Order: sequence, then structure tokens, then C-alpha cells
Amino acid sequence: MPTTCVFQLDRLNPIYNSGEYISGRILLRTDKVKRVNAVYVTLEGEAKVQWSMSGKSETSNYSGHQQYLHTRTNVFDNSLFRAGVHIYVLTLRIPPDCPSTCKGPYGYIAYNISLTIDKPWGFDEVFRKPINVVQTLDLNYNSEFALPVKDENIKYLCHWPCISGPISSSLALPASGFTPLQDVPFCVEIDNQSPHYDIIGLEVSIKQHFVFLSRKPVKRNFYTKTLCKELLTDRTLRLSKRIYESSICVPMDTPRSTLNPNYIVFLHYTLQVKLKTGYFHYDTDLSVPIVIGTTPLQQLQAVIRTHQPARRTPTPERQRLIERVQPRPATVAEEPAQEAETAVDETHQVLEDDEPPSYDSCLPPSFSFATLGGSQQTLASQPSGQQRIHLPKFPGFSTFIGTAPAHGLGVEDSGIDIHHYRSYGSLDTDHTGRSLDTFGSLCGPLSEQGEVEEEAEAGEQLRVLDVMAQVHELAPLQPQDEHQF
Repeated sequence: MPTTCVFQLDRLNPIYNSGEYISGRILLRTDKVKRVNAVYVTLEGEAKVQWSMSGKSETSNYSGHQQYLHTRTNVFDNSLFRAGVHIYVLTLRIPPDCPSTCKGPYGYIAYNISLTIDKPWGFDEVFRKPINVVQTLDLNYNSEFALPVKDENIKYLCHWPCISGPISSSLALPASGFTPLQDVPFCVEIDNQSPHYDIIGLEVSIKQHFVFLSRKPVKRNFYTKTLCKELLTDRTLRLSKRIYESSICVPMDTPRSTLNPNYIVFLHYTLQVKLKTGYFHYDTDLSVPIVIGTTPLQQLQAVIRTHQPARRTPTPERQRLIERVQPRPATVAEEPAQEAETAVDETHQVLEDDEPPSYDSCLPPSFSFATLGGSQQTLASQPSGQQRIHLPKFPGFSTFIGTAPAHGLGVEDSGIDIHHYRSYGSLDTDHTGRSLDTFGSLCGPLSEQGEVEEEAEAGEQLRVLDVMAQVHELAPLQPQDEHQF
């Protein structure tokens, strides 16, 4: 039975950050006694590059090696290694400056744990367990990663004398630092002044760029790989403009960017956008650099939150408008004065966080609802007793048109101020009774003369119409501004 070795680490998926400890144990099984010099465990991390280039007369070889980590721990020092099962508990530390594991066509950065049986003669028996190391990079420690980046380009299709108008394009990102599984938002603006050609779409991709540096002799080699790609098929027609706003997600297993230029395996990323022009024209390229880290930007998240609608403190004019257009049932309800004041306070708190009303909510009610449903029928259906009148919050409409005060009470004695609850429902209304001059009704009275005429008309109607309900005397309202509703 041959010698076997099993590595049992504390993680099923051996991925560790730089600066962490590796814990576990090694189970070594041998079937016979062996004469050895030593048995030791090593933790290694290195980078290697190698490639060849053929010329007319000769072939040039390029190679390089860089050691990042090498630790050795002896677990057996005697000469006779007995047969059976041997268990070794290990705790190893990864230095914080070790680069991330990566692999390209001309080189790699790799880490592994190995157990070696050093024999006095013959070949050594070596058992290896590869591990993945991720170098931590907090994007918040460098303010440059939070700055927006932008690229612009101007292209002319064809040449003189058939030259067309310019195609101006720009690519903008809110920041340059991102992490795996994070969306990269981008904005592309295109101004197509060509009179003959359309932009048929965009191709957005995240590119991974390798730079390999050989030591003997000194030379650089490059390799580019596409990690992910998306297509936007919306056209930008000739002599028109368009703005593309979208996002692309960074793949999960993307290694972090290399910031140390002394490494022989250098890794960086770009976001590339191609403008598809077609008709045998070269595609226009827009490219901006991005940095892949391990901790996302907090500033980017704060910028996204500021784009959401924020709560605004309403001005006095806006508060009056909200109170007028906020719908409220035109009913007469029995409630104590203390409960009424509490309800008013809660309503004001809700209105402070509310957004401006829509156009549909500003439309006044129908004529029949404002004159009959909101006044006579409601008052007649309520039982006698102390009553509190709730005015509907439709703009400029009063529920007291068509009603009369109680017997023996004049307009002045009823506690109702006609100046505060006048109606503009008769201004340019259609057959449904809805006002066609909404802006005029929202802005208050048209003139002082109109106010006097409306007060006289309201007084005459209050004296002529029959009494439809028994309204008890109400406490006079607090003096208010003439234009306040």
C-alpha cells in the first residue's frame, strides 16, 4: 500500500485573506518503516512567468520568478520513520502583503501547503494542497477610488469629400472602485450628428488585463480577457441624441486589482463601451479604468441614497395648498374638542412628510356633490346634538352654499365666517360641474369686488332657502388671514 496524505483544513473551500491564520491537521499513513532525514511542512507562495517568441533565425525565451512566502516547520527529525498513521496539527499565518491568487496564459501567482518526506537517497515524497489567497483592499482608505471617471470621444464617418457630421460620445461612472457581485452603474451620452448613419447599439464589457514581466531578459507581455458582456440594442438615430443609463455586475470570482507595480504579474481592469456603427465602419471605443477591491465604497452607497426623493419641509404657502387639496369626507361627526385637536396634529405630521399632490387630486368635486351631497343631505342625516362641521379639502368649495343658519340666528351669529369658505365653482365650469379654471381657484380670490359680490349672494341664499337641519351654535373661529384656507 503506497503512502497517503490527507489535508484536513478548517475550511472546505480553502480561500483565505492575506493576514489570516490557516488551521487544520495532516493525516499521513505509511505501510512500512522508512529511513528519512526529516519530515517537514511548508507554506509557499510564488509567482512565475514564462513564454517564448520565435523569430526568423532563433527563438527567445523569457522567464521570471518571485517569492512571496516560504515557511518551513519540521514535524519529525529522527532517522527511522515508523509505519502507521501520523497526525500533525498545524497553524500557519499568511503575511498581509501577499498578492491575490491569479492565473494567466504566461504566468501565475499560486500558494500551497506541502508535506515533504526527505529521504537520504532517491526522490523525496512531496504531498501538496493548493489554497487560494485574496489580498484585502478596502476601497474607503483611498479617496481616489471614490472620484467619478469619464471618457469622451469624437468620431467622423467617411472622409472628404463625403465626410459626415461628428458622433460625440462620453462614458461616465460615479466612482472607480467596486467589489465582486456589485453593479457598476454607467451613463453613456451620444450626440449623433451624422446625416446618413445610425448607432445600432452598445456593447458594454468588463475587461481583465494581465501584465507579465520577465527578468531574463527584461520584457513585458500583455493579455486581455473579457469577464462579462452586455448588449444594449436601443438605436441612436441620425441627427439625434440619446442617453443610455444601465449597470453591469462584476463576476463573483474576480481577483482584486494589483496596486504594487513591482510584481511580475500585474492585474488591472477597465469598463469598455463599443458604439456599433455598422456599414464597414470601425466601432468607437470608450474605456475607463476601474479598481476591484474587497470592501465596497461607503461614499458610493451614500451617493445612491441622495438620488432618492428626500423629505422636504413645506413652506406656509405649500402647507395651505396641501390642506386645501387633501380630500376629506364632508360629514358632520360628533367628537370631543380634545380628540379633534389631536387628529389635527396627526394630520399636520403626515402632511409634512407627504409629497406634492397630483393633478387629479386638485380637481374640484361635481356641482351636485358640493351643493347637495356635501351639505343638505349630510346635515339632515345627522342626529341632533352638539355637532362639529368638517369642511372638505377640495379647492375653493364650501359646503354651506345652499344651507341656512338655525332659526333666530343671523349670518353673523352662526359663528361661520363666509370670508373663509367662499366658492369659485361657478367660474368656467362644464356640464359636470368641474372647474375649468383650476389655477384661479387655487390662487385665492380674483379681486376684492368679487369677494363682496360673493358675500352678498351667499347672504341672500342663506335667507331664502328653507332650513334643512338644526345647527347648534358653534364657537367662533379664530381670526385668520383673509387668503388662508
